[in-house]
Amino acid sequence: MKKYVVIIILTAIVFGVVGFFLGKEMNPQEKCINVKVENIDTKEDEPTKENLEKKDLKNHTFTRTYNIKNIAYSNSEEFIYITIREFQAEEIETVKVKTAVFKDANVGDNWEIKFKITNNDIEDNIKSIFANTEIVSAKKTDKTGLEQVSDPIE
Repeated sequence: MKKYVVIIILTAIVFGVVGFFLGKEMNPQEKCINVKVENIDTKEDEPTKENLEKKDLKNHTFTRTYNIKNIAYSNSEEFIYITIREFQAEEIETVKVKTAVFKDANVGDNWEIKFKITNNDIEDNIKSIFANTEIVSAKKTDKTGLEQVSDPIE
């Protein structure tokens, strides 16, 4: 009987020593059997900067003032092309607009244009503004320089 107890104890010690050394060589994932490791992101529900910036802007309005640098007539009497620039901006763009809205436009005039946003992908540049909005109203203005209206897009 003592013989069996000694054999059991020695077997347990051998398995313990072998298991100890094998365990040291394995990385933590190899030690686990059938354990699913998940990365839990606790910040998932917190609003990110991108999510805050991507708010619904549809139907919001804003006004910008542009100086007309050039006017070109379209093949269609319904439209004209105006080349415009915002005060203190480097960007100059030519955009297609309805002739009826800008019938009194002249080169050198400043025009206040009120826009209604139609697409949330709008960016703060002339091309994007004219592509992602509808013109609500446009009027010639005598405001110059810092007096001009330049609302943020929001």
